[in-house]
Amino acid sequence: MSALQPNTSRGRRFAGTAPSSKLLGATAVVSVAFLGANALAYVFTVVAARQLAPSSYGELAALLSVLLVGSVPASGLQTATALRLGGRRGDPGTLARLHATSLQLGVAVCVLGFLLVPVLVQLLHLPAATAALWLAALLLPQTMVQGYQGLLQGAGQYRRLGVLTLVFGTGKLVGGVAGLVVGGSPAAALAGMCAAAVLASVCGWLATGRPGLAGGTRAPVLAALRAAGALLGFAVLLNLDLILARHHLPADVTGEYAVAAIITKIAFWLPQGVGVVLLPKLADAGGRSRALPAALAAVGGLGAVLTLGTALVGEAALPLIGGAAYGGALGSATWVFAALGTLLALAQLMLFSGIAAADRLATVAVWSAAAVEALVVQFLSVTGRLTLVSLAGTALLTAVALVATGLVRSRRARGATPVPLDEMVPAVGQ
Repeated sequence: MSALQPNTSRGRRFAGTAPSSKLLGATAVVSVAFLGANALAYVFTVVAARQLAPSSYGELAALLSVLLVGSVPASGLQTATALRLGGRRGDPGTLARLHATSLQLGVAVCVLGFLLVPVLVQLLHLPAATAALWLAALLLPQTMVQGYQGLLQGAGQYRRLGVLTLVFGTGKLVGGVAGLVVGGSPAAALAGMCAAAVLASVCGWLATGRPGLAGGTRAPVLAALRAAGALLGFAVLLNLDLILARHHLPADVTGEYAVAAIITKIAFWLPQGVGVVLLPKLADAGGRSRALPAALAAVGGLGAVLTLGTALVGEAALPLIGGAAYGGALGSATWVFAALGTLLALAQLMLFSGIAAADRLATVAVWSAAAVEALVVQFLSVTGRLTLVSLAGTALLTAVALVATGLVRSRRARGATPVPLDEMVPAVGQ
């Protein structure tokens, strides 16, 4: 049996009849790995905030937000690859086609990134195109890594999936910090991350049994693009406020907003393990009606604690994260960012519930929320009333509306036909 060949009976057990301990064990391994990778990403943002001047850090943070959006096709690729391979015996032809799909999609996204470099320079007011060029180059190896993650996920190789995830996260941290130390610029940091992603993709190729390449990739590519469509709206919304801040506000002020946004990311990523465990239970209406309220309560409770803690820390929160150069404009309003991250985590759970209930309005609602937030911020900017607090408040109210409408749709969708677990979409930013 090949290193990547899944055990068919094992795949069936995970589909619905596995003992809960085994299912929880598998999800725990993946949850810990992804949480660890996100923690490493957080460490990098803290290091970068202390190494770079506020204007340069604002540039890097905005580019990293664009990177998350550009990684959505890779997340769709991981989903489609895992679904096509899961529960089947991985013959070399299937593996080669899926591997070729990863390469084709990675090249396409990378080329698109290079074509959009002039747009990014203008939109984000970048001092030079170098950082944007490295960002585009990074998209290729990063897409390949997520393709290998999909192969491991579909084959049920959860330990290897966890190891590859941590290798990738550690590599980006080490490469990014090395770039900051050597080059001292956002472009150097992205160059180091690109080199680390190349090494991680080689590790992924080895971990998946060194698959070859084959034709017949049209169906897998289309499946990956369909899965990516469900993720893109939320990825845009998750990072929209930081991009809008970079576009509308002065560079030094943007740097302070970027540091405050770290609090948002902490509040969003910390409860991701709840979503990982929840996903299988969302597959049927009965399990969804029982599990979703408990999950929302758990995430909301954790977020309330984080928000209260941030409020108690007050004006010292931003200097604690980014240093003494930050905190003058926001003051004690940093709790808003913790609340925003909590609401976005709740909105993500509602989005998964909508996908499980075959609620097409769930994706529409996310895109509509992003559009409304962008329009309100544009109006505030034109009328001269856009500040750090008003921008964060707009994002907060948008998230409140998204969660509220999700709860309403969830009540109406309880009687809908359940969607099989293998059609569900993994969390944003994995």
